Amino acid sequence: MVLLTGGSGLLGRNLQKLMEVNAPSHELLNIVKSVKAFDCDMVVHCAAYTNVTKAETERRECFNVNVYGTLNLLEIYKDKPFVYISSEYAHKPVNFYALTKSLAEQLVMAHPNYLIIRTLFKPRPWVYPKAFVDQYTCGDYVNIIAPMIAEEIKKWDRQSKTIYIGTGRKTIFDLARETRDVEPMSVDDIKDVKLPKDYL
Repeated sequence: MVLLTGGSGLLGRNLQKLMEVNAPSHELLNIVKSVKAFDCDMVVHCAAYTNVTKAETERRECFNVNVYGTLNLLEIYKDKPFVYISSEYAHKPVNFYALTKSLAEQLVMAHPNYLIIRTLFKPRPWVYPKAFVDQYTCGDYVNIIAPMIAEEIKKWDRQSKTIYIGTGRKTIFDLARETRDVEPMSVDDIKDVKLPKDYL
């Protein structure tokens, strides 16, 4: 059985449709507090603090979930294959959220059997009136990315590695236009947080 954290999140809900998992509620599995050990054959860790803008002012909360929570899981499930859902922008972090994902990756790399998945997924259709013309991604909508992640997990040979999952290089604007009309905007227009322009 696969233990799935973050089952109530966007990706977690979609993965439950594709894989046989045990996805305990937040009340049953709070990764920041004392983590209950569930019987499982593998851990797929999706739980995360994901509000990139608020992370700049809620640094402790973001760190506790993304770094300390990951460490808690790694300590309890050190003998179980461990899949960590990271961010494609963890490669060269430019904001606090991405930094915590990068730090968590470093912790995961100490595990004997890990699969780090760097990706990006959005709800379908695009929910905002604007989208970045100068921010690049290999990500896609969650209904596309979730099956790709599930398939990668199913075929994983238990060799430790970091991979990207996506559908090819594109701008966020191009991705958004697949599902609705949007207005162009620049990453530089955002002043509350520094956003990356590329995942490479």
